[in-house]
Amino acid sequence: MISLHVNAQENSSAATLIRDIYSNWVNDRPFAYQECDTFFYSDKVDTAIISKVKASFLSDKEFKEWDPDQAAYVKRKTRFTLEERRYIVAQLDLIKNMKWPAKMFPFAYMIPLEKVDPILSKTDQSKLKPQQKICMEVHHFSSPIFLRNNTLCFFYLGKSNIFSKEGAFWIYEKIEGEWKRLASIYEWSVANTGKYNKEIDFFNTP
Repeated sequence: MISLHVNAQENSSAATLIRDIYSNWVNDRPFAYQECDTFFYSDKVDTAIISKVKASFLSDKEFKEWDPDQAAYVKRKTRFTLEERRYIVAQLDLIKNMKWPAKMFPFAYMIPLEKVDPILSKTDQSKLKPQQKICMEVHHFSSPIFLRNNTLCFFYLGKSNIFSKEGAFWIYEKIEGEWKRLASIYEWSVANTGKYNKEIDFFNTP
């Protein structure tokens, strides 16, 4: 069960966005995760990442919009009022103290964030088959932040596995009842090379 301190309309939208993460995993299983029987997710989002999201949001007042048809950012930009920006910053601070409960989904297992890296390292060094190692992919997601009468949503999604870590904090826009990507606020990735981790930050990727 997903419990969020928001009104009924926002609660429904939040539940839908979060369920979609699990539904996408279920739908991808026949193609990419045939031997995987468990959906792994962390109990929270790293506060350091949220701090970077906050810094990126405060560093720019305009965010280039994403055009899925062109698969590129376009000249259109999304802007926010001072009041809206203060609200988003306050909500980001709340996310730092938020934790997800266990058993949010069927066939799912919650892993405390501080145990994700040790588990992935142990999995990578184990004698499991490669297909089984790939199954140990941990999903990270924030509680959605809604704005402008539930027509805009700020949402963080990330993944960690034996090969890499990545995450993205996007603004979504509700179009004809569905949430579509509108603009990126912060994106990052880390490649696990075995010798070192190379982190790449994408602030408002052009």
